Amino acid sequence: MIRLLKICFLSLIILSCVSPQVREDRLKNAEAHYKLAISDIQEGKLQDAFVELQKAIRLNPDYKEAYYALGLIYHQFEEYKKAEESLKKALQLDPFYSEAYNSLGVVYTIMKRYGEAENALKKALQNPLYKSPHKAFTNLGRVYYRLGKFAEAERAYKSALKRVPDFFMAYYGLALTYNAMGRYGDASEALTEAIKMDPTFNGDFEKAKEYFMKIQLKTIDRDTIQDYNDLLEILHY
Repeated sequence: MIRLLKICFLSLIILSCVSPQVREDRLKNAEAHYKLAISDIQEGKLQDAFVELQKAIRLNPDYKEAYYALGLIYHQFEEYKKAEESLKKALQLDPFYSEAYNSLGVVYTIMKRYGEAENALKKALQNPLYKSPHKAFTNLGRVYYRLGKFAEAERAYKSALKRVPDFFMAYYGLALTYNAMGRYGDASEALTEAIKMDPTFNGDFEKAKEYFMKIQLKTIDRDTIQDYNDLLEILHY
């Protein structure tokens, strides 16, 4: 037993005596794996990116961006609990990481944990250095819409558009919100703006209609099915 303790103690000494050069090399290698992962994500090679991020984190356990990217991949894999864990790890390393709070809010919304989603998104917006508040405002609008708080949803979407006037996702949200409020003319105008600004459609309403119908048939989430059904309805106003 004493011998085992000595071995453990010596192991700790060896690990704690890693030279600055070795640590620097590890950090550089971690960054290289992270950059490869980002490139893989952009090319749609999510599994390759997943492996590279694991390598990056093994070399640098304090790599917040790697945990954040890993959370996004778990989101794409629809492994929402693991996405939550990865994003929370990123936030443990940086409590002011607004991008991670925003993504966590999206994950909570999918999981229908709306109170936690609202809190996460508000934390994202508390950081004055956050470069993409329009995204968090839009996601917050979606939370309020799901909760039936349509006036709050409208304010959130408009706050997004004040910051980025051509952010089409906020217009989609406004269209659904106005429709739920019975403001059908406003809903039609908002959806028109969304389709004009959405690079997927570039103002092609027939293409948008076909896309909405396709997504409606593919998804199994009832809320999403209803959203696209409402968008199709608004197209006929």
